[in-house]
Amino acid sequence: MFNKRKLGYIYIAIGVALIFMAALLLKNNIDENTVAGAASEELLNEVVEQMPTVVLEAEDSGPMPVVSVDGRSFVGTVQIPSLGLLLPIQDEWSKENAKVAICRYKGSVYDNDLIVCGHNYTEHFGTLGELEMGAEVIVTDMNGKSFHFVVSNLETLGAYDTEEMEAGQCDFTMFTCTLGGANRVTVRCEATGEVSKTGEVPDILKAVEESKHVR
Repeated sequence: MFNKRKLGYIYIAIGVALIFMAALLLKNNIDENTVAGAASEELLNEVVEQMPTVVLEAEDSGPMPVVSVDGRSFVGTVQIPSLGLLLPIQDEWSKENAKVAICRYKGSVYDNDLIVCGHNYTEHFGTLGELEMGAEVIVTDMNGKSFHFVVSNLETLGAYDTEEMEAGQCDFTMFTCTLGGANRVTVRCEATGEVSKTGEVPDILKAVEESKHVR
């Protein structure tokens, strides 16, 4: 009887410890999300401040223009109205870069092969899986020129399935990891052909004012 009672206490202690560890993990995730969201907001404002007051003529192909903000490089922004997201896009992916903002994985919006990625923080790409077919997505370069897309496909790829990620003829791709990181939520988009006209006031300026990220 004594041994059974002692064993029961051990099980209870283990259960309490697991609950405590889960609570700490949840708090850490919430804290990381808060920090990531605040960092992205601040960087967004500084990126937009470097955009022109009127849309400049952009190249038809090739690399996107890059600006420097606080020692980081950015190629523009991505807006997903249905998710209430407006995010700056860093020029290059790295573990450190991804902690503060989404990143370009490869490609150029001018060549219709741009791929961007981000952590599954709520304030970054955590809600990508909620997108519906036909949802609008807008990429704006540092010339203030916006390129419009619509969601054409959602799929889940393996964490290391890079060939499949880069395959296909999609004009624009976004992806993030699933909870646990075993797979990648992948959103494929098609260009609508709608782009900002040279000399217009950039759409992004109005979008920033309306965005939930600007308080």
